Amino acid sequence: MSEWFRGLLRRALTKRRVIDVSPVRKVRIREEAPADRFVLIIALMIIFFAGLIALEVVHMLLLGSWNEIVFNGIMLVVGTIVGAVWGRQNS
Repeated sequence: MSEWFRGLLRRALTKRRVIDVSPVRKVRIREEAPADRFVLIIALMIIFFAGLIALEVVHMLLLGSWNEIVFNGIMLVVGTIVGAVWGRQNS
């Protein structure tokens, strides 16, 4: 996995919280970078998602029908990504 892609994911998943607002309108923001393990898991889920979409497209082009099992896999990956990101942001 390229460093560029990991950096992009790390910036997208970084939490930013306002800590203190002073009377002269200075705002301090604390950034909490995600763990490397979390970034790797999200990156792998994105790769799995792209692979399953490609598999579904190839199946539809070759056989001309929709494959429910591949679609269920896509929904599983999407639910995992959304659950992981939502759970991390609300913790």
